[in-house]
This record gives sequence, structure tokens and C-alpha cells, in this order.
Amino acid sequence: MPTLILMAKAPWSGMAKTRLVPPYSRHQAAEIADILLRLSVDICARHWAGELVIAGWPNTDHRIFSELEKQYQVTLASQSKGDLGEKMQCLLATAFERNTAAAVMGTDVPHIPSSTLVETYNVLSGGGSVVGPTRDGGFCLLGLSYPVTDLFTGIHWGSSDVYEQMLLNAKASGLTFDSTFASLTDIDCATGLHRVASRWSPLHRALTAAGVGLAAGGGVSHRS
Repeated sequence: MPTLILMAKAPWSGMAKTRLVPPYSRHQAAEIADILLRLSVDICARHWAGELVIAGWPNTDHRIFSELEKQYQVTLASQSKGDLGEKMQCLLATAFERNTAAAVMGTDVPHIPSSTLVETYNVLSGGGSVVGPTRDGGFCLLGLSYPVTDLFTGIHWGSSDVYEQMLLNAKASGLTFDSTFASLTDIDCATGLHRVASRWSPLHRALTAAGVGLAAGGGVSHRS
């Protein structure tokens, strides 16, 4: 049964969603991180048929993790040290010890279509592999039905060609993706937040409830 690993930074002020500062304050950015995590877990829990793991960073001490564990009966784990690739490699390796397939995604795409999660589960169950790119040159979802050791080696994380670098590693490893999903906007800056919230009502409602307003240029908050 495939495992889905949701990688999440603890929504501590000054640690989470720092690229939203400015126009948001550090406290507001943490509030937004909290919202994105909750929305991400909700859609994954409703549409993923296998094990769901929340991998927290730097640990799972923040109260939100225990709340989500209780509400959705998810498994909690902590991310390892190292860069993003090393963290994903470690999480996938651990998942493969328990299950025959695993996928990893972040909390920047709570608007991921439910059909993408269902297809990912089905492809992995059939022994395939999947990937979901993002519009900024990265990827937000990756699923494998067997371990690929060097998939993340040498990638310059944060660059505009992360996805292409990963594809080159996949080709060198003999990995072919059976499904490549449409690119999504990942929410890592105010512009991306505005773009998604203006088109996806669950995020817009959650931000409004938290007192966070949006402006055409990115975002401003109605409260400090």
C-alpha cells in the first residue's frame, strides 16, 4: 500500500514561510503556514487511500502536529538533517521499509486536484512512478514504486531548473515517469499566495477567517 509523505515546516514565527516577509510580518507568515498545512492534510486525508505521514521540521513539537495526528489519524515523523534532497531521500527510504511504494509532497500546493492524488495512488499501486512539476521550475509531488538512489544528487535547490535537474538524474538512473501532472503554482511568495487564493475558494475563506487580506500586488494583512 503506497505511503504519502507530506513534508511540513512547523509554523513557528520567523521559521515558516519566510519568503512571504515582506509584505507580511513573520507572525502572519506563520499563520499562513498553519493554514496551508491544515488544508494540505485535509485534502490528502480525504483522497489518499494509503498511509499518510506528516514529516515535520525541525521536529513535531509544535501543537499543530499532535492536533492533526488526532484529527486525521496520520503518522508523524521528523525530517532528517541535510538539504531538501537528503531529507526526501531519507523519508522515502524509511517509507520503503514499510511499504512497496511512496510519494512525497510539500504543503505549498493545498490546491492539488483530488484526481491527482487518486491517480498517484493508483499508478504507484501498479508499480509506476509519477511527478508533478511547479510553474517556478521545481516539483511539488514525486512518487516512486522502488528506491532510486541518486535522484536528488547534485540538485541546486531553489534554482529555476530544479525539475529539469531531477529529470536528468532520473534519466541517468533509468527511471521513467508513467504520469506527469499539469504544473501547479506553489505558494512560496506573496504573488503565488494571491494567485492561488484568488482562484481557489478554500484558501481564500481560510485567509479571510484568519484576518489576512489580499492585494493585487501580492498580499497585505488587515491585522498585525
